[in-house]
Amino acid sequence: MKKLLILLLFSQIIYAQKTYKFDYILEYKNKIDSTKLISNPTYLINSKANNYYMLIHNSLKKDTLSIGLQFGNMDLEKNSVIYSDVSIRKFNENESISVTCEALLNSSSKLYKEKAKEYFFEILKDTIIDSVAYYHYTIKSKKSVKYQKRNKISQFHYIVDKNASSFLPFFDHPTVYETWKLDKNNIPNGILKIKYTTNWEHKITNKWVLEKITPIKKEVIIPENCD
Repeated sequence: MKKLLILLLFSQIIYAQKTYKFDYILEYKNKIDSTKLISNPTYLINSKANNYYMLIHNSLKKDTLSIGLQFGNMDLEKNSVIYSDVSIRKFNENESISVTCEALLNSSSKLYKEKAKEYFFEILKDTIIDSVAYYHYTIKSKKSVKYQKRNKISQFHYIVDKNASSFLPFFDHPTVYETWKLDKNNIPNGILKIKYTTNWEHKITNKWVLEKITPIKKEVIIPENCD
């Protein structure tokens, strides 16, 4: 009976948790503005599941050697984000990172689903870099140029490696992700080599270039039911 109770308790604990696995680290560098806190982002991704990711950046806390972790799960009714300070040593040495409900900040995903209806993807001609052809597609607003100018709406451009079809597209914005879900059969897979933004005048305002990609084995464990 005692062993059965322990087994049941263990089963309840496992059932009450969700595990998100990551198999690659993507390190980007901003070629236009590298002075901001998250200008040179590092992402943990799952190449087979693009509905979540983890962003790593330097912590604002100057008195501790730590990193800030932001975790986005874009397929929940509540879009969960974790803001957590984890020591660099702990992060590097541990395969699993556990967080509490208190670390979750929830916002409704309904807003992003509605906003996605205002955007569309457009496939452009391949971009050639060092004699290598890359996919090039962009997400655009359906609104007028006047509206885009007034609301400072940018276009995201994605330059994607053609030789990595096993990688699902990676998006770090829920509206872009929701737009992709509406048209995902027409968007090619591949590793995101370059992402840049343009304003309503089609001028490049920011540009992130992939500096390094590393296979990893890490996971984030969060409680199943958090209010």
